[in-house]
Amino acid sequence: VFTALFLTACGTRTENQSWPGLSTDGEKLYLANGNTVSAYFVDTQDLAWSYPAEPNATLLFYAAPSVEGDQIIFGDYGAAGGFFSPTVTVSIYAVEDTDSGGSPPEIWTNGEKANDKIVAPPLQVGDDLYIGTADNFVVAFDANSGKSRWNFEAEHSIWGQPAYKDGVLFVASMDRTVYALDTELGPEGEDENNDDERLLWQTPFVGAIASGPVLNDELVYVSDFNSQIHALDIHTGEERWSAPAENWVWGSPAYADDAVYYVDIDGNVFAVDALSGEAIWQQKTEGSAQTRPVVAGDIVYVASEGASSEVPIGALRAFAVEDGTVLWTVPTPAPLFTTPVIVDDAIIVALVSEEAILMAFDRQTGSRLWSIAPPAES
Repeated sequence: VFTALFLTACGTRTENQSWPGLSTDGEKLYLANGNTVSAYFVDTQDLAWSYPAEPNATLLFYAAPSVEGDQIIFGDYGAAGGFFSPTVTVSIYAVEDTDSGGSPPEIWTNGEKANDKIVAPPLQVGDDLYIGTADNFVVAFDANSGKSRWNFEAEHSIWGQPAYKDGVLFVASMDRTVYALDTELGPEGEDENNDDERLLWQTPFVGAIASGPVLNDELVYVSDFNSQIHALDIHTGEERWSAPAENWVWGSPAYADDAVYYVDIDGNVFAVDALSGEAIWQQKTEGSAQTRPVVAGDIVYVASEGASSEVPIGALRAFAVEDGTVLWTVPTPAPLFTTPVIVDDAIIVALVSEEAILMAFDRQTGSRLWSIAPPAES
């Protein structure tokens, strides 16, 4: 089933092995897609930079880049060592954000701490960097040097971005468990693996968890493949409530203004009370959805695969926060597997299509504002 879901991202004519990763700092868009990571200016849609300078067709990037000041950090899907070296080398890169239009300067790279693809977006917290890997680890690094500090081993892959609050790192794993880890344990600079001491609590579930946790001051929200979302006490991991979906919930829930929003892979969209899990409203988007809802102002946006068609398309739909009323729906030329980002009055989606790799729509009306075509050699 996992393979089938990933292969649906290859439905367009442009070759791809997964869906793109997208992030923003409000001025630029950072897109990990295929064999490059690129930055584009939001106001002009011009290319700010692209990495690496000479793309390697066998080296792929899909995890959304992490942006902190002038430092951009991302991981790759791994490069095979060749016939005489069957291992896979997975690297993490820190580059300097520039406006040159060329390739950005490397700050550091680390190819020693992961042996399977980076799916989870990195998380930068001050001078600390946390990355989940597909070979079951979450690794803490010095964000300035790339030197690893400590690691924690789960029992399966970590595909979702960890979350951080007050010295505690919250990690969700495909092993069906959420972990709370003490990030301040032990002296800095040690490359240590003291899992038993670092673990503050863990909470198991029935379904695997493919996305990252979402926090407020009291609760940790997670979604799972048992067709539910869960709210856990942030201090103890005790489950406060759970709320149902009609099928797997792939993407993270979204928290805003005392409500939690989530969407299942059948395209059912739910809003529940953040403290009790009591249902507020339920709606439907077009096609299957693996993304996280995006809440901005009084609107909830959901990106999805779009209605069934001989030609794969996607859809972006806007719902009223208050009651779930559908405000507008726009089609896209390829399915949307990536959570959109908000910049000012625009909502921006990433897609894999010969027509565009990025599209921006007016948040209030859904009218298309602009699009960026794939590079000539994509």
